[in-house]
Amino acid sequence: MERGKSFILIIEKGQEQKRQNDEELTRYNATGGYRMRDSKKFNYGMLLVLGFFMLMACESLNNPFLDDLPEATTENRSPDTHLFLEFAPDHIDTVLSDTTADTTFIVTRFLPDTSTSNQILYWWGEDPDGEVIAYQYRWNFEADWTTTTSETDTFLLPIKVIYDEFVFQVRAIDNDSLADPSPATLRFPITNSLPEIQFAQNSNPLVGSDPNVTHVTFPTRTFAWTMTDPDGAETISRVRYALDDTTNWHYLGGDVTSIKLTGIDAGYHTFFVQALDTAGAPSALLQFPDSTDNTTPNFWRVEEPQGEILIIDDYLNDNGSAHQFYTGLIDSIYGPNNYTLFVIGENEKALPLSQSDQAAMFGYFKTVFWYHFTQTPRLAIANLALRTYMENGGNIFVTTLYVNPGFAFTSIDSSFKFTTNDFLLGGFQVEVVNPMLSNPGYVLPDTLATKRTQTIPYPLFAYYPRTALEPGESVIDLFRLTDPSTDGLQSWTGHPSVGILYRPSPTAGQSVYFCLPLHLFVGNNNVVPLMDFILNEIFE
Repeated sequence: MERGKSFILIIEKGQEQKRQNDEELTRYNATGGYRMRDSKKFNYGMLLVLGFFMLMACESLNNPFLDDLPEATTENRSPDTHLFLEFAPDHIDTVLSDTTADTTFIVTRFLPDTSTSNQILYWWGEDPDGEVIAYQYRWNFEADWTTTTSETDTFLLPIKVIYDEFVFQVRAIDNDSLADPSPATLRFPITNSLPEIQFAQNSNPLVGSDPNVTHVTFPTRTFAWTMTDPDGAETISRVRYALDDTTNWHYLGGDVTSIKLTGIDAGYHTFFVQALDTAGAPSALLQFPDSTDNTTPNFWRVEEPQGEILIIDDYLNDNGSAHQFYTGLIDSIYGPNNYTLFVIGENEKALPLSQSDQAAMFGYFKTVFWYHFTQTPRLAIANLALRTYMENGGNIFVTTLYVNPGFAFTSIDSSFKFTTNDFLLGGFQVEVVNPMLSNPGYVLPDTLATKRTQTIPYPLFAYYPRTALEPGESVIDLFRLTDPSTDGLQSWTGHPSVGILYRPSPTAGQSVYFCLPLHLFVGNNNVVPLMDFILNEIFE
């Protein structure tokens, strides 16, 4: 019931009671004495007085259950904007806010006097008579405002000097397109952080327990590195490198992470590399070799390639006999020491780590002659580089017990073991096929054979070439198994391949993959003329 109506009802009830009291008083005077029929009715007179005063007292009090209505106005009120940085709770002592300027000051023992150029900011807005629909922000180096609906962003400040100060402003926009007239503001004193650089993992050879060894390469060497900067990778503007002389720098872009050096002079060298940021601050100087790094060789020497043949010795457990056979074989064909020998070892004596450097290493030669016998060969490491070398016109001769259909420099479909008891008796022969029937004047031996006293105590395999060839590819049998013996120790049908001649395209080089140990097939004394034919006639 409304208060005005309640007051009227109270007044009406009081007037009725007064009339009844007046009638009682008249009767009392007429009879000469006091007679009240109902003593409770006498109190109604007081109800009027008490009700009046109580109502007046209540009217003077504020009703706690009703909000005061705002004064009527037609003016739209602008939104307010707030801006903050995020810190761990234990790193903040006091946060002071200047409400008149919407500027926040952070007082902390742990926050340094300066910060990095990579900043994450947060903001929000409030509108007393509407809603915030967007924000606009800008830095003191920007003329225009950027509009966004997000309430956070990450900024990389373009610091160009060792120390600089940046001011950030953000303002809320409400649904009536009214902007906060006093944007929230933060000032950032920024000190430039130095970039950091290190050689990429596995880009340099490792050593065993003694770093006082020499890493030997040909005149091509690729160096790779990784870079970081606390101010953001985008602040790394340049990379500079030098070979031996740090007064003669060569400059690269800030996003370059490797360099391939070619035509390096023979001798000992040191490579230097350094990152530079937008303020011109350099990283620590990185170098290879580095005598303070006990995990890499202390010396790097470049050797000039010699001759047209690269012999790769991949026979780790050789007692010297295989080495003597193969180097003597090439000496017989090309003359003494008219070749380059690369003995694959561990750590600093391994193949180049970069596929590009492997291909460059092979590319110095007309033919790569790769021999292997026991244990796993390192052919898989050089697989793609050998394929690239072939496509560029290089030739490959491989002799190994290992057959892998995944090799890209030959064409093997599948293989099978042809030795029943994992060994081969002496006097074993393989058929030699002349792939150049158009030149019948060149006489080839019919077979290669092991000595009768020579057994091979290892499982041996033959293989089937791929028959589904790409256009331009060619595969020809060069060595095949002869008919199996009748003693039950040999079992196969037909004449499976143990050596094929493969060419990936008409303009590419060729490869011969002989899956038997050539240095043990000397029973007929005809290896030299056969290899002369392969290296100088087939590999023209």
